[in-house]
Amino acid sequence: MKEIKITKRQKTVLEKIKNFMMENSYPPTIRDIAREFGFSSPKAVTDHLKSLERKGFIERNSLARSIKLTGKALDTLDGSAAWRNDGRGYPPNLPNLPSRLNLSNLHSFTNPESTGIIYLPLVGKVAAGNPILAQENISEYIPVSSSLFGAKKADFALKVKGDSMTGDHILDGDIIIARSQNTADNGDIVVALIGDEAVVKKIYRSKDKVELRSSNPAYLPIEITASSGDQVNESSQGSKNLIIQGKVIAVQREIK
Repeated sequence: MKEIKITKRQKTVLEKIKNFMMENSYPPTIRDIAREFGFSSPKAVTDHLKSLERKGFIERNSLARSIKLTGKALDTLDGSAAWRNDGRGYPPNLPNLPSRLNLSNLHSFTNPESTGIIYLPLVGKVAAGNPILAQENISEYIPVSSSLFGAKKADFALKVKGDSMTGDHILDGDIIIARSQNTADNGDIVVALIGDEAVVKKIYRSKDKVELRSSNPAYLPIEITASSGDQVNESSQGSKNLIIQGKVIAVQREIK
């Protein structure tokens, strides 16, 4: 069988991937690798990854942070026995990454005994202020300290855009941690879909309407009133559908 050769630069890319995994306990994104090399565009990294995948040195799927190093890569890099015996192409303390995930079947995965870290799916961005089109695809998996929410169950994370919830200390660019559920009590901060738009608001319910309130007084509440004969609940609001996706249980902020 003809030996598949690897270029010096491709080997360097493999080394960067392995070192990133060893340091962070999760795989890098394309942009993470681009930053390591100082590239202004991720295209060069994408080209290298495609070549490494074609040659059998890495495996990946369409999700971010899904790169795995194969046995061939570990042999080339003189990988540790723990990685090779594990057979997953991840550092020994990294939990298995699911290949597919969606809003109706959200899973988190964790190894808290060794790391105290839970890996949650980041579900697009949510507008806190002016709603934007909901992005239901998983953009990546992010590490979150399980100490943020204690014994509470967490299912997914979203990045906030806007300043409508500053009264509850939820700022533009924050990552909110949510538990997947389709009901909520008055005053709960929820992730809700109105049609195909996602918002983070406080929910208040009365007999004939549901009100989604901002905690920044500069924003007016969103009122959803049932038309004649319609029942007001979490799934059918007159001409609009209001679907509660989850309850916000924690906020993670990056200090810049």
